[in-house]
Amino acid sequence: MKYRHYAPKGELTIISGPEEAVIEYINSNAKKAMAAGKTVGIIGSDEVIAGYVGDSVKSVGSKSDELSIGKSLYRILREFDEENIDVIYSESFGREGMGQAIMNRLLKAAGHQVIEV
Repeated sequence: MKYRHYAPKGELTIISGPEEAVIEYINSNAKKAMAAGKTVGIIGSDEVIAGYVGDSVKSVGSKSDELSIGKSLYRILREFDEENIDVIYSESFGREGMGQAIMNRLLKAAGHQVIEV
């Protein structure tokens, strides 16, 4: 892909894998980035949002309501731009039905940067 579509100013990385491993990876790397003086944004679902640690932690909605996730995604990315967030981590979402469209948008915004844990 030659360009990133709807990319935020901050570096966006999608973390994919078992829920607990994703939370652990995001929190570990968020703490390292914050210790290095970077501002960190985290995109998560309602189900696990309370488990994240970052400068700006935002829920896109429930994983059971993919329509709300689709509606919230770009708004949250724009909010991170307004907050001057340097690094953004996002959970991965399902790849069936509406989830496929959500992941397509998220992958483009991240420049296809995905880490499997």
